[in-house]
Amino acid sequence: MKKVAIFTEGQSEQIFVRHFLEEKIGWERISFRCLKLYSNTLFDVPFSHCSSNADVYFLLINVGNDEKVLSAIREREEELIKKGYEKIIALRDMYSESYCRRSTRQISDSITENFLSHWRSTIQTMSEPSKISIQVAIMELEAWFLGMYSIFEKIDSKLNIGYIQSELGFNLRSVDPQKEFFHPSDTLNSIFRLIGSQYRKSKGEVENICSKIKSTDYCTTFMDGRCSSFKEFYQELLTLAQKT
Repeated sequence: MKKVAIFTEGQSEQIFVRHFLEEKIGWERISFRCLKLYSNTLFDVPFSHCSSNADVYFLLINVGNDEKVLSAIREREEELIKKGYEKIIALRDMYSESYCRRSTRQISDSITENFLSHWRSTIQTMSEPSKISIQVAIMELEAWFLGMYSIFEKIDSKLNIGYIQSELGFNLRSVDPQKEFFHPSDTLNSIFRLIGSQYRKSKGEVENICSKIKSTDYCTTFMDGRCSSFKEFYQELLTLAQKT
């Protein structure tokens, strides 16, 4: 059985990956275990899944800090590879305090590329860099949610494309969220406020959003040419899950 470890910067990303695997690969073909890193110790968190017919085992580790994703991998990569893990993936947001300081709170392609180059160079200093990769949600995971715009009507029928545009001034069908929104979680919160709710990255809120995303939503976002960072993530995970 193929083994893959995915280190996420936070709980939201871990939940998203779990839902993605369930929806796109399927319960029967995967097993996974979810862990949280706290004070350099790994703890089990809800929830894990085991299938007797699994082709791939995923270890999903929430590091709890965007700046520590790669260092957490560095500390564990040799042990994981010895245990048979074929691939180790880092998943984090581009948005960070460091990015804000350098960009004056605007999306900059050159600054984005500088960060990506630095992280890739860091991976090259690890023991087996060919087995390690980084996927980055630009600017945040929530940009990927915004790219899957049909989910909002599933949350509340009021949240259709036209209503969101009339109230907030952008058309989610035509904008590229990773180029349009510097802080996508704030944009998501603005959408939820239209129905008297809010988005604060809580476990329940992320679980609720992910539960509305179906395989067709992932496919549409992959195919329509927007959120290229999601496309890279999608391609890597589905390639890893292919039967050999």
